[in-house]
Amino acid sequence: MKGKSLKSKDLTYYTFQLIRKPVKFYLHRRFNLKLIRNEALDDKGPFLLIGNHVTAFDPIIALVYFKPLIKWVAADANFENKLKRFFMKVARVIPITKRYADMRSIRQLMKEVKAGNAVGLFPEGGRTWCGKSEEVIKSTAKLIKFLGVKVYCQKLKGAYISDSRWSKTNHKGRVDIEIDLMLTSEEIKNMSPTEIDEVLNQKLYHNDYDYQKKRMVKLSGNDRAEYIERVIYVCPNCKSIHSFFSAGDFFTCKNCFAQGKINEYGFIEGDFPYDNLVIWNKFQKEYLFTHLNNNEIEPIKLFDVAYKFKKEQEKKATLINFFLNPQNIIIEDKGTFKKIAYNQISEASITFKNTLIFYENKVRHEFVIEPFLHNNASIVYIKEIINYLRNNREGKLDI
Repeated sequence: MKGKSLKSKDLTYYTFQLIRKPVKFYLHRRFNLKLIRNEALDDKGPFLLIGNHVTAFDPIIALVYFKPLIKWVAADANFENKLKRFFMKVARVIPITKRYADMRSIRQLMKEVKAGNAVGLFPEGGRTWCGKSEEVIKSTAKLIKFLGVKVYCQKLKGAYISDSRWSKTNHKGRVDIEIDLMLTSEEIKNMSPTEIDEVLNQKLYHNDYDYQKKRMVKLSGNDRAEYIERVIYVCPNCKSIHSFFSAGDFFTCKNCFAQGKINEYGFIEGDFPYDNLVIWNKFQKEYLFTHLNNNEIEPIKLFDVAYKFKKEQEKKATLINFFLNPQNIIIEDKGTFKKIAYNQISEASITFKNTLIFYENKVRHEFVIEPFLHNNASIVYIKEIINYLRNNREGKLDI
């Protein structure tokens, strides 16, 4: 990409100016946004924007509050759809393989910055499942040092309670937006990557349940618990694993029949000892790791799973049966069986709400797992099991 093609005010920029107000109106209607502070109001770039990643709309929210049109880094899975890929290329969205260094993406980021443009990324690597910020990917600090431009932080507060990643629908409450100057270029110049990493983790951290306890904003809509089994997988009462189903505002353990409810403020009521998913998730990760070290893993069988296979120019989309065993993963496609050893695959990740992805060497495998189609399967639990087995029982569990 030539430098002259990287001007900040191109056709995409002017097109977005035409739709900026309608987009902002839609976002306010959907989320009830409230801008608390914007220290980047008059900054035209270059700069790097980072943020806590909560909803699928986070990059768009940023676009309506910044003067330059930010060039975002996005997971390569977002480019699979042809129409979406077209618009992302027009907007110069930079594709990257999740949680892996991609030199092409880094070079493109540097070109944008050298051209005077603003760029953005989410250093947690994905949207939060439980409501609190996760640890920043370590290479982010090195990237900030490499780019050398000031860094702004967009923090969304209340977004998870309103639009949880696992939820079937969003439930409008109120989302507060704080945009702060996190690091100046001079500070970056004088800091080590370790020091930058410490600042990132400190400034980005947010627990939406703690924030909601202070505000107690009511949520709109019904079905507040539907698809919570995507994220919870250990019952704190009977210690059964992968045993939940949900309906409406309620969810139930299929083993002991303990029942919980998501109330109008987003907190858990009922038979379980935890009132929020941050502490529930901490419990289940610790319990699962101990359990897996001392017990055989129960096989998982999912039928009629939407599956995509991609290897260079070769692509395939079909329905398959997916079997996860302690020894390997098996993909059954029309009577043929493909076995994949855990030591041959990359770290598994989740894109969107329902798509499990891993690479087998240069082959990309993608599985769409839905609770209502696959016996209330927890996609988070499946990801954890794959990564545990991939690490030969020596890795850590991490959502």
